[in-house]
Amino acid sequence: MVRNKALCAALAVAFSANLILFFVKLYIGLRTNSISIYSDAVNNLFDSLSGLITLIFMSVIIKRSGSSSGRTVEKGEQLFSMLISITVTLAGLGFGYTAFERLMYPTPVWFTYGYAFMLAGTAAAKMILYFVYDIFFKKSYSPVIKVMRYDCILDFFITAVTVVTLIVSKFGLYALDAVAGIVISAAMVITAVKLVISSGKLLVNYVSPETREILTGLLPDSVRIVTFETTSSGITAFLSGELPQEDLSALRRECLEKAGVEIFTVKGE
Repeated sequence: MVRNKALCAALAVAFSANLILFFVKLYIGLRTNSISIYSDAVNNLFDSLSGLITLIFMSVIIKRSGSSSGRTVEKGEQLFSMLISITVTLAGLGFGYTAFERLMYPTPVWFTYGYAFMLAGTAAAKMILYFVYDIFFKKSYSPVIKVMRYDCILDFFITAVTVVTLIVSKFGLYALDAVAGIVISAAMVITAVKLVISSGKLLVNYVSPETREILTGLLPDSVRIVTFETTSSGITAFLSGELPQEDLSALRRECLEKAGVEIFTVKGE
């Protein structure tokens, strides 16, 4: 229950905080005619909408699954963390295309120190948000919050780049705005793709062949692996067959230390 409350609270914060940052950055982007700031603003909009959609669906999953179906909630989190990452990937590709067009046809960017300070303030807000998510993560160890926490670090550096680009634009180097937009897009895509892969592996319970081989070598010949389950906290293997009860604790410890896998027997197998 505490874990689910922490997850929902973090998602509510993600929606409201990123929506505020979106409007602030959108205003600055439109006033300065900066493609990099505008791209940064839309990135916050995606973060906000992702938080809202995930909050709605996770609330439904938690309500219907009940306290006895923790695995259903866990898989729901893994699914939405992957969907959020896919959304960020697509957004990054779209920003990259727009920034490339702006590089081909540079347009003026209107600089003021007031906008630069406002933009720097949004970067600071993202770092504060990172520490807020960190508190929620330590209470839940949710993969969704883990993705949002990484996204805060990425957003901080993205906004830092836009601040520098805005300041430099006062010297008439307008093409740098487009270059910054391309850099931001590349950072978004690379990071998001990594998160898509990691979330996808958790979702499908992927276990590397090396881990399978090590675990198989540790188990008696009379025991077979029925299935694996992966979560943000580790890998669990469900086994069938007769395990040596006299050395069961030692075997479990060895499997965890050497293969990084917790083992459990499946009743009725």
